[in-house]
Amino acid sequence: MSRALRVVYFFEDIAHERFVRSLTKRVARECGVEIEEDVRNATHGSKVWSEWRQFLREIRKGWVPQPDVLVVVVDGDCRGAAQVRRQLEEEAFRIEPRLFCLVCAVPDPHIERWYLEDAEALPRVVPGARPRPLRYKCKRDRYKNALRNAIRAAGVEPILGGAEYGEAIAEVLRPERMDRSFQRFWEDLRAALCALHAAFG
Repeated sequence: MSRALRVVYFFEDIAHERFVRSLTKRVARECGVEIEEDVRNATHGSKVWSEWRQFLREIRKGWVPQPDVLVVVVDGDCRGAAQVRRQLEEEAFRIEPRLFCLVCAVPDPHIERWYLEDAEALPRVVPGARPRPLRYKCKRDRYKNALRNAIRAAGVEPILGGAEYGEAIAEVLRPERMDRSFQRFWEDLRAALCALHAAFG
């Protein structure tokens, strides 16, 4: 009998958690793998890097059991997805070189762009929502405001800024319509879960 894979998450905020957990469950179903989840959230966005290092030390010391898959989600924040991913990987394997499988999600520039990228996904979740096409631009709150306004067009006030719809959006979006930063995460996650299922199943 195959065992469940232990997936541990490190999120920057709730918008990451709602979206990426749902996406991970979707990929797990497609790979035919059962997962057990353990969620860790940074307590303050500005301290995400120091908290990421501290979390890795906790894994190294055995305070957190070794995951089969460690999923970390941090916004690109105008630095570029490739650079942030490289820093996450370098920090991880410097502090805890025994990590079995690390998958990095780096929304470029912010997670709200992923909520909006497939323009047909949000209206399927919130009928009447009107996401408008946005050219890439790294500007503070650009995608946050666009997500809120798209939902407000349906006569709904997004209490969590739209994060409350993250799970449902992740379920219905079409990966081929998403941006390059999403595609990289999607492919890495699928490869990891499907390979581990084949190995342990």
